Amino acid sequence: MLARPNHLALLTLAVCVAQAPLAAEQVYWTDKKTNIIYRGSRDGSAAHEVLVAGLGEARGLALDVAGDKMYWSDAGTGKIQRADLDGSNIEDLVTGLGFLADVELDLRAGKVYWSETFSGTIRRADLNGSNVQTVRAGLDQPYYFDLDPAGGMIYWAELDDGVIHRMNLDGSGTIADVITGMDRVRDVGLDLAAGMIYWNDRDSHKVQRTLLDGSGPVEDLYSFIPQSGKPHGLALDVANQMAYWADTGTHWVMRGAMDGTTSPPQILYDSSIGLDDPWDVELDIIPEPTTLILLALGGLAAIHRRPG
Repeated sequence: MLARPNHLALLTLAVCVAQAPLAAEQVYWTDKKTNIIYRGSRDGSAAHEVLVAGLGEARGLALDVAGDKMYWSDAGTGKIQRADLDGSNIEDLVTGLGFLADVELDLRAGKVYWSETFSGTIRRADLNGSNVQTVRAGLDQPYYFDLDPAGGMIYWAELDDGVIHRMNLDGSGTIADVITGMDRVRDVGLDLAAGMIYWNDRDSHKVQRTLLDGSGPVEDLYSFIPQSGKPHGLALDVANQMAYWADTGTHWVMRGAMDGTTSPPQILYDSSIGLDDPWDVELDIIPEPTTLILLALGGLAAIHRRPG
């Protein structure tokens, strides 16, 4: 006989979630010339921290805040690695890889994805590095990308391309060119609730956005002096409507409103702290407690309605 659901335990979970600490509101970034992973406050008010140093060529970065882990790709050593969010307990997950660029997480499925640019491949593995799979081979030179696990899609740009492409999360099906006409696209960010896609165009020196399906006009959110601003890594704080990016031309980590109204955009960290080539940027975003409570209460209601 099945035990009856413990309603008190679920209500206790909701209360505990309500009391859980919020994210530290920090920005993390890699620097592919200093070969360091850093973090600092999202408003730039606190001193930066060096989390991991001595890497081969630190590029892609992804965070699992709830799991207290950060994942990165090291193009110099051909490794996918991870550590605790404070930089301790470094692990080699997958080794012997080709030239690595971006890395992203599908926490629903327990997967880490990465792009190997010069082999034209996007791969994935379990979060512990086991069960390595080729998602799709035969691509041109996949570079930065982002995942839409709920929609089952990958959006990516290639090394010397002005196009954002899309395919199924498992690599199956046809490849669609969603947005065209840019110069050299770098990182891609998704605001799925608003149906918008954001990206950095290195060679037009712009942060831009349009509708997720590519049907709307392209908006120039932030523009920079040619040969100065070269925006690369991008992260979105949708709850607070702020975009963060790393600029390899100015050696800055920056932020601005997602509608482009911050003028000028705020410089959070710069070369005065030793930044040389900041590449990817991520935020320690976790679900709001109210959202988690609703999920818990929704689960409680579902169990209550279930026949015994």
